[in-house]
Amino acid sequence: MSGRPSISRIASIVAVTVCLAAVIPLVSIEASLLIAPPQNVEAAGQSLALSAGPSASTSGPGTLELFGQSIPTTQQFSGPIRPRLLWAEVTHYDELLLALRQPEHLGRDLRNGWSAYFIRELLITVTIAAVLAALGLALLRRRWQLILAGLALSAVVAGAVDALAINSAAQGLQQLSQVRTLDQLVGRAPLAVDPPSHRAPSPTASTVVIGDSTAAGAGNPPVAHATAEDTACRRSLDSYAADIAAVNNSRVVNLACTNASIEQGLFGPEAINGTVVPSQLARLETMHGVKTVIVSIGANEMHWTQLMELCLVAPQCDDTASAAWFSQALDSFTIDYYDLLQRLAALPGLPRVIVNEYYDPLPWQPVCVGEPSVTAAKSAVLTSRLGTFNTVLADGAASFGFDAVAPSFAGHELCTQQSFVQGLNDGAPLHPNAAGEIAIALADEEALLNPAPPRPTGAATPTPS
Repeated sequence: MSGRPSISRIASIVAVTVCLAAVIPLVSIEASLLIAPPQNVEAAGQSLALSAGPSASTSGPGTLELFGQSIPTTQQFSGPIRPRLLWAEVTHYDELLLALRQPEHLGRDLRNGWSAYFIRELLITVTIAAVLAALGLALLRRRWQLILAGLALSAVVAGAVDALAINSAAQGLQQLSQVRTLDQLVGRAPLAVDPPSHRAPSPTASTVVIGDSTAAGAGNPPVAHATAEDTACRRSLDSYAADIAAVNNSRVVNLACTNASIEQGLFGPEAINGTVVPSQLARLETMHGVKTVIVSIGANEMHWTQLMELCLVAPQCDDTASAAWFSQALDSFTIDYYDLLQRLAALPGLPRVIVNEYYDPLPWQPVCVGEPSVTAAKSAVLTSRLGTFNTVLADGAASFGFDAVAPSFAGHELCTQQSFVQGLNDGAPLHPNAAGEIAIALADEEALLNPAPPRPTGAATPTPS
């Protein structure tokens, strides 16, 4: 009887076996989730990183890291293995538009990426579990009873790991393969919007215009005797700069260029259509006798045209993905914008500075027939975001003692009988047409009739959003 293990010895073996069988699956899964590299996924022309986050809970949502913000998915997943999707920036915009028109590809790409990641993660999990089981077996010495217990433990561990992982992964595959739109994946962003009230234009005036395609007049007839730079920047004889020059019988220099941003266009040179256009600010700072400067900037930093087009193509546009993209862009733009305002405040001769806010191109009551699908809900979303953007422009201008002008396109939005906006099939979709450029010029002219606001003595800084 002395050669047989005692009851207490057997009980201790069983206790250790049960303990390891419970701990090893959890430890191995959590460890594998921490060390398994993410799976790179190309979906809708976007570079995404798909992985899974460690969790002690038995069920819950996945996670989306969208443009610096962490957002739970609308789908709920069982088990500790739940998807984590990282989307840092929007690239290949045309492919994203195509994916929204062919939504079945989005779910397919996510499913394939999740499958590849899961296989890698499962192999790492099993490897860790096997190592932990071997260590546990070594701790239990070499007696034959303990060897049998170790084999049983290995079977329990393998079964537990497989059951947890396969169940969770299967649910993830099923959920992701059914994704058709962004709002299905990330949910809708809550929005409370009142009907827009168009403010009266604020005072403003200018003899030099700087900025982007709105100021250049893109999509309208080109300037006469256009230089290579005029052509590359798509400057138009119907730009609001040309309208102001005609009304005042004066020379207005238009330095604006399509696709210009504060960093690439105003502060630094801009490469566009095979031409390198010098910094607009550098040129402005060398001019003599400048009395006023008109600025139209920010739409490119805010991806404003793309956000509008995406909104019109998608079934809904109040999803949290586009809301996070907008929020990230606004934070980044605000910092650059205040740097620009400081440069403008230091211009030689202290000219009057006017910042043009952006017009609302969509009707509050939709009148478009067929595509694009303009609905009241979509107009509300874009109107809300445009209001937030314009508030940053207006507040920044006011803090430096500059004018802010809000051109009104009320009654002349997209698809109205006398629209101020180019259609989606025109040269520069959703940009002002010749009539829209005149409306902006009239708002600037009205501002010129009023005295300039006083300049503050202290330097302004952006208000945290």
